[in-house]
Amino acid sequence: MDKKKQGDHFIEAFDLYCKETGNHNLIQEIIEDRKQTILSQLNHAHTGNLADVFSTDIAQRIIGKEPSSNLPSHYFFIEQLAQQIFGCLLSFWTELEIYRIIQHSALYKNLSLADIPQTYDSHIINEHYHYEIIPDIALDKRLFFTGFCSHPLLLSDAIVLINIETFIKEHKWYEMLTLLDISSKGEHFILYQFGEQHTYPKIISSALINSISMSNEWLFFNDFFQNSKWPPIYQAHSVSNLKNITKMETTLDINTLINKPSNYMESCFLHSMLNKDKACEAIRLTVSGEKSKANYHLYLAQKGLANALKNSGREIVFTIIEKPAMVLFYQSMNIDSPLLSPYLFTSSQDINKNGVITYKGLWLLNNAVIAFNQYNFKAYNVKIIELRKLLRNS
Repeated sequence: MDKKKQGDHFIEAFDLYCKETGNHNLIQEIIEDRKQTILSQLNHAHTGNLADVFSTDIAQRIIGKEPSSNLPSHYFFIEQLAQQIFGCLLSFWTELEIYRIIQHSALYKNLSLADIPQTYDSHIINEHYHYEIIPDIALDKRLFFTGFCSHPLLLSDAIVLINIETFIKEHKWYEMLTLLDISSKGEHFILYQFGEQHTYPKIISSALINSISMSNEWLFFNDFFQNSKWPPIYQAHSVSNLKNITKMETTLDINTLINKPSNYMESCFLHSMLNKDKACEAIRLTVSGEKSKANYHLYLAQKGLANALKNSGREIVFTIIEKPAMVLFYQSMNIDSPLLSPYLFTSSQDINKNGVITYKGLWLLNNAVIAFNQYNFKAYNVKIIELRKLLRNS
């Protein structure tokens, strides 16, 4: 039996065992136990993520080699098999969740068209790509294709699957595995395309939108993103743009923000807005599809999201970005048109110390819509390439 079939059989048997015992979090128990054991043996303060913890030498010596005294004895047999077949407990957990998502939508794949909603209340963007904002994807019963499954899935399942494939498998953000339910409900932006070969559209991009009523749960203001490791970025012209775009309390003095910590500045921006309903958070922006069209899809996703959020009555979007093309385009626009800058950078950090800088900031929607409607994909690419060359030669 080849490795793929062996893995499929193991996942199916493991999931059945979890259902029979009522313990759907069994693999999380094993992983959490191993994580604590590994961290206790590391002789220095460890700040890495799960992927980093489970790739240490200590992890290699423990996992699948030494039984845990904290867990039932048969858990060790499961651990050994998972490690042997998948090479890593985290990889097994990822594939297990993918299996569960696809199984959840499996009962829909044989339904007739008459049994499935076919209404798409969308706007058309370049080349017949459609976009829309959905108040709660958990209530949406339409089916969509993804690039990661041969049959269509419920919208909520499709978005979770794309999140796993793009964030977890590609970037090894395994921490998201405990938070998958966040991507299966709530307000979302989606970009999709109808294809001649498929009855249902294919999801190209999605993003989770958190309203102001959920600001206490925003990732933007999570403790991890609100500390001294995030040095502030101060742009006087962008702050002026912010005040011009949305009504702010007159007590907000731009000059008082200079040399202040980033968390102080970011909090001021939100709490000084007179109509906070015009603010939201947009996170988990995914882009999938053919690799040859990745940059084009990223352009369309930003353009569609900016227009959709502006049409929904929003003016300011709190975001966290790290895709180089996005960063370069916003930086280029800020240089060329400071009075119409689409993005107010507030802070940044090289989180994983690998040269990839993560930025926090505010999307100024009016300016962003103007920018994306002014620059087609070719012009957008030119701006990115020009700034990249300029930075390389500076």
